[in-house]
Amino acid sequence: MNKNWKHFDRLKEKCYLNMIGAEKDASCWTQAFERLKEIILEERKANPEFAPELEQIDDATDFALDIQSWLEDCLDEIDMREDYETLLMMCDDLLDLFSWPEYTDSDINFRKAIVLQNLNRTAEAVTFCEQWLDKEPVNIVAATAKVYALLSAKKYNEAGKLVDRFIPDKSECDDDNEIMFAAASKLYEFTGNKKAKKEVDTATNKYDKMLEEYFSDPDYDFDDEDDLPFN
Repeated sequence: MNKNWKHFDRLKEKCYLNMIGAEKDASCWTQAFERLKEIILEERKANPEFAPELEQIDDATDFALDIQSWLEDCLDEIDMREDYETLLMMCDDLLDLFSWPEYTDSDINFRKAIVLQNLNRTAEAVTFCEQWLDKEPVNIVAATAKVYALLSAKKYNEAGKLVDRFIPDKSECDDDNEIMFAAASKLYEFTGNKKAKKEVDTATNKYDKMLEEYFSDPDYDFDDEDDLPFN
């Protein structure tokens, strides 16, 4: 590694020390993020093809720094501290820094949509989710983000239409639609529809129990996701 990457690595180590309370200065997270951003831009000056997509960043650095895992931890840490302005900036920076093939930015976009709501920028969150769903009309993550934004805007009828569109059968919760089932439960809680809430909660609990049984099986191979009942 050159000195720039070594500097980032030292900052990254401080972050994990901060996570366990051994490093008191929590600014190491934003410092490391900014340093990473600077390094990527510097690398691209020499090589415009350097890690165009986020999932290529570890390969481009020979897997020496485990950058993607650190980025997830960084976003989670900033979120846990409820530093939403910083979290929004980080999401926007990541969306700008990398190209995103269809659906690969769903986690970042979903996080951004929730952050906008936490900042009481509800109308902006709704617009952002509308544009996202217009671009990816079958993306259930985008649809779920829009449901939460509509709930924040108290637009319950619109939220209900989206729920019905993406989970018409509310008795079958699986790995693909569980995220929408959680949003549906919140919708029915807000609207006081106890019967519908019970139906989706029952389906979710059934799914959770099925997963628990599979993962508690001593013979289960955690490296083989094809064994899961919903695959």
